[in-house]
Amino acid sequence: MSTRKTIGILGGLGPESTIAYYGEITREYHRRCGDYAYPNIIIYSLSFQEIIDAGYEKPAKVKSAVEALAAAGADFAVAACNSIHAVYDQVAAQIPIPWISIISATAEQIKPAGIAKVALLGTKVTMGDGFFQRALVRDGIECITPHGDAQERINRIIFDELVIARTTAQSRSFVLGCIEDLRGAGAGGVILACTELPFLIRQCDTDLPVFDTTVIGAHKALDLAMGQD
Repeated sequence: MSTRKTIGILGGLGPESTIAYYGEITREYHRRCGDYAYPNIIIYSLSFQEIIDAGYEKPAKVKSAVEALAAAGADFAVAACNSIHAVYDQVAAQIPIPWISIISATAEQIKPAGIAKVALLGTKVTMGDGFFQRALVRDGIECITPHGDAQERINRIIFDELVIARTTAQSRSFVLGCIEDLRGAGAGGVILACTELPFLIRQCDTDLPVFDTTVIGAHKALDLAMGQD
């Protein structure tokens, strides 16, 4: 049997999605194995506000957090957040353990589905900075996003509601309307590229394939920890 690895989670970005990420790993382990001997998991909870305010210091703060996970015994790191991957390329080559990209894990799920164009929903950083799009285009996957005003509203929904686990029917209706608009622009699936968005949108809400990055990232971490990747 393969030696199990210890999972390191960059958490706190925000806390509710960190809880969901941890819960998905442990529940998925039980679904697969039927017992509770899930792999060791270490969480480093970053200060959400510090990361929001960090600016050019953000890569150094993330690097320090991954180094702390490594020092605590983690064999690899995952981030329970999509937006923090904006600094992935700056940090990944400078840390003592691998940081497993949630974007790459998502691409691994999209490619077998044969979907060439997907709707990308997340924070304003994730939708607007281009790092997610640049990573996916290397796998032949095009991302399209809502227009600027819609991006602003989705960002507010995430930060004002979902980060504190609050959901409203009005916000769900708005986000589903954005998904329909992007379907009309050719999207064959939708990436929930914010680990809080699955609190609001689920597969049952749309007939487009939904790629939930919380589930994808958590299952990837479990696969690696169990030597099943």
